[in-house]
Amino acid sequence: MSACTGSPGADPSPPGEPPSAAPVASPSPSLPAKPERPDAMKREDAEGAAAAAEYFIELYPYVMATGDIEEFEAMSHRACDYCTGALENAAWLQETRGTFEGGFTDAVLAKTYQRDELTGVIPLDFVTSQGEISIRDEKRNEIDHVSTTEFQARVEVGRRDGAWVIVEIAPDPGSDQ
Repeated sequence: MSACTGSPGADPSPPGEPPSAAPVASPSPSLPAKPERPDAMKREDAEGAAAAAEYFIELYPYVMATGDIEEFEAMSHRACDYCTGALENAAWLQETRGTFEGGFTDAVLAKTYQRDELTGVIPLDFVTSQGEISIRDEKRNEIDHVSTTEFQARVEVGRRDGAWVIVEIAPDPGSDQ
């Protein structure tokens, strides 16, 4: 899989040098709109966790295309490898003046599990569809292309300082991915 796809299990390391902080690109009409934060995220139950996970997954193409990582980063647990990889990819795109095009993402909740008593984490299974993605370099040459994909993901959601955080996104252990 590509380094800049939102699918779990993708290589989280961007090509080239390690990323460094870069300015956030200004949104334009050709960039995806930031998804609306659902009211259900205010809930402290499994429904709130599911709304947070869906929002986070659907935020991915906006983050990649704009470099606006603030909310994505705030919702990312420090132990989340998927989150770290996505943030590194967004920084790399900004640093190299690359572009991320497409990748519209739709996440559908498939199953909710009970909150883990010890950690407080709520595991959720999602079926996620992601549209075609094109990664281009500064000169607009396509350097990577990912076809439309559908994948099953296990999303682990927890609470930190009264807000939902994504602890990890990985291939659903019950799927054949």
